[in-house]
Amino acid sequence: MNDSRLPASIPVHADVAVVGGGLAGLTAAWQLAASGQRVTLFEARSRLGGRVLTVPAAPFADRAWLDLGPAWFWPHQQHIRALVARFELPVFAQHRDGLARYEAGAGRAPESFDASGQSDASYRLAGGMTALTQALYAATQTGPTPVTVHLDAEVHTLTLQPDGVTIDGTGFSATARRVIVAAPPRVVARDILFAPPLSDAMRATLTDTVTWMGHAMKCVVTYDTPFWRHAGRSGYAVSWGGPLQEIHDACMAPHDGSSAGYALMGFVTARTTVAARAFRDASLDERRTAVLAQLSRLFGQEALNAIGYDEYDWTRDPLSCGPLDEMPPSTHPDYGHALFSGDAWNGRLIWAGSETSAIGGGYLDGAVASGSRAARAVLSFAESS
Repeated sequence: MNDSRLPASIPVHADVAVVGGGLAGLTAAWQLAASGQRVTLFEARSRLGGRVLTVPAAPFADRAWLDLGPAWFWPHQQHIRALVARFELPVFAQHRDGLARYEAGAGRAPESFDASGQSDASYRLAGGMTALTQALYAATQTGPTPVTVHLDAEVHTLTLQPDGVTIDGTGFSATARRVIVAAPPRVVARDILFAPPLSDAMRATLTDTVTWMGHAMKCVVTYDTPFWRHAGRSGYAVSWGGPLQEIHDACMAPHDGSSAGYALMGFVTARTTVAARAFRDASLDERRTAVLAQLSRLFGQEALNAIGYDEYDWTRDPLSCGPLDEMPPSTHPDYGHALFSGDAWNGRLIWAGSETSAIGGGYLDGAVASGSRAARAVLSFAESS
């Protein structure tokens, strides 16, 4: 991907500035650029994708295929399904054939159960979810006005001006007629200063909006064969023995001439117990050993024959969440507060991001829906001004 680090000596002006290069920000930038808007996107990370994170893993260290961020979408989620279809990305169903495993607690013998039919089928992208953000980025570069993308560009201050917004960060300043803020609400509340200040109600909404899966830590173990499938097991497991609480088959389907990859993935128990906190604070080698020991209890001794181990603790990613997100919500939050679709700064400030969406809030579908909503809002304000 071609990018720039925004030299401080070069002023930047755009019709629209997008703060955040995750799925929502990329969707908005692509749709606006396709409509002829001059768009500049600022991403604080050194990569695009936000919480979409696909990494290389053994035995294919030269290609990304392991999703450490979100990986699934569902048949009823029309926005992401339409986007995937638009870019003709290959899709495969999450593996569910075979018996699941249940562990009632430490020292309790695991048992098998039939989990078929307990939930709707989910789908994944061949090559990982990064295939979608890569396709979006490519699309932003092929329209009539290619999007200018700046990485390592953390925005600190947004200032309303008579004819637009000034965007200031470490070592740079830019202007735009309108700005879309497409970062997690709690991160925005903590890291970005607004002048004039946002209303108390808006600040409270930002702070109170839970970052979905902000408490999550994913551990993924790779193998040279899907031994659990050969044993008639689905790879799905629920465990109260820890450290992983929910485990899934994370194999990657063969695609584009690449062979299949075999893996088991699990979500670590949230920081609600002494044991869970101790696991997260342990060394990498200690965590790997604990995960393999648990998988061997659930799926047999072959689980110890791992060829790779990867993990990502999202609670330690300050660009995704904060301390308030370490504890999971008791239910799925009711996302899409009305203030996120309101008229902020007379149409100069527009919100996006999965947690701002009343449709599919917290999910990939919500990110796409919010990006489209933000783009429509910009175009509507532009037409009326």
